[in-house]
Formats: sequence, structure tokens, C-alpha cells
Amino acid sequence: MTIGERIKNIRKAKKISVEFLAKELGVSKTTIYRYEDSTIEKIPVKIFDRLCILLDVTPAELMGNKSTHSEKTELPTEFRNARDAMEFILKTPTLAAYGGYNPDNMSDETIVDFANEILQQLKLVSYKYKNISPGDDI
Repeated sequence: MTIGERIKNIRKAKKISVEFLAKELGVSKTTIYRYEDSTIEKIPVKIFDRLCILLDVTPAELMGNKSTHSEKTELPTEFRNARDAMEFILKTPTLAAYGGYNPDNMSDETIVDFANEILQQLKLVSYKYKNISPGDDI
């Protein structure tokens, strides 16, 4: 199932009109229909975030992954495609809070590179603090 199909199914299940979504997102009804039929595949991050709020789903759920808060989250070792990379970026609230990047202006390759760089930095930081005991100087 595509992200557009999920948007449409969730919208209909929650009895949310296209008109309402368009107004709340600041886009035209045609744009909503284009999201739903996957004519537009790259939804701007600000729109995507707001869409998740309006549909009451997590970014992961809208991207097609079930969100279970009880399962342990494992970081991937590497990203190879923009969809998985963007999902990781959107699921990392610290990145959104820090900002300084605009995925709307990034190519798929740059998005993958960005997500892989973030993974590399997380690994480096975790290695640094992995065997630190209370009272150890860093």
C-alpha cells in the first residue's frame, strides 16, 4: 500500500473531508487528491508533520510501519533508500527540534547521506560513553 492510499484510507475511516484537510494544511483540494493518488510522492515535511497530527497517526504509521511503543527500537546499520532515510529523520524528534535542514530542498541521495551521517554520529557518541562509570572523567 502506498502512502497516498494510507492517507486516503485513514482520512475516510476517521470521516475527515478533503476540504477540511486542504484548509488545515493550507493547500488545495487538488493537492490532497494528488497526495492520495501518489501523483505527489514527496510531501513537504511541514505538511507531512501536520498531516500526521490531523490524521492522529505517527509518521511511521503513515509511512506504513506499525508503531508499537513496547518494542525495543533498533537502529539500522545503514540506509540505502530515501524512503527509509526520511522515515528515520521524521521519527527523530531531536532532529526536528534542532532544525537547520530542509528535506524539501534535498535530493533522495542527499536525504540518504544525511540519515547515514546521523547514524554514524550516534554510533560515535555511543562508543564514547559506552563504558563510562559514574565518576569517570571523560
